[in-house]
Amino acid sequence: MDNLIRLASITEAMKSKEILQRHRINSTIKRTPPTKEKFSCGYGLYVPYKTQQAISVLGEYGIFPVGHTVGEEL
Repeated sequence: MDNLIRLASITEAMKSKEILQRHRINSTIKRTPPTKEKFSCGYGLYVPYKTQQAISVLGEYGIFPVGHTVGEEL
């Protein structure tokens, strides 16, 4: 899945989706594939466009992704 921002909790994913919506950035909460990361809750945000902008916006609100996947890395 392209442009997936991994987050620490489902609550953080839900909050992030609302924040991005206010900034007119589309996102969808998705289940992430299993990884060796111990800090991911198994959910993330799929952001089809403006992914780097989305990460910057979330950082302004104190939300920092535990991982980010672009393209075929999954």
